Amino acid sequence: MSAAAEAGRRIEELLDRLRETGDHRAVQAGEELTRTVVGLYGDGLARIAAALGAERMTGLCADPLVSSLLLVHGLHPVPVQERIRRALEGTGAQLSGIGEDGVVRLRLPAGTPGCGTAPRAIESAVRAAAPEATAVSLETPPRRPPLLQITPRPGLASR
Repeated sequence: MSAAAEAGRRIEELLDRLRETGDHRAVQAGEELTRTVVGLYGDGLARIAAALGAERMTGLCADPLVSSLLLVHGLHPVPVQERIRRALEGTGAQLSGIGEDGVVRLRLPAGTPGCGTAPRAIESAVRAAAPEATAVSLETPPRRPPLLQITPRPGLASR
């Protein structure tokens, strides 16, 4: 698990513990504290991003932690479509589009099994590249039936 994912998990765990106390005011204070700290860091990162420029920020995004922090604050310099296309390189899958609902639609190459490791690995790669996606929809081409099937005629007994 990445450092960012671990931190996010820990924050949610702590907020859940506050919720379990049943103290509504404590829960609200905890959530407000979290939003305020995240906002403060986001404002600071925005200033750093502006000072460095898009090209240098893109270079920094090779580090998954930096990339995830920029994504959380809407500051990632690489557009989501480009991040997904890079994640799909070598898989044969193609990006069909991203809906307004945040669903990433992919076309898988012919011959890709509908439920196997390949689709799961592709979905995993897309989710890592674009955590803001709400879902990943995989479209597999229909399997073609054999061109010719030879079977005995009904009622014809074999001799």
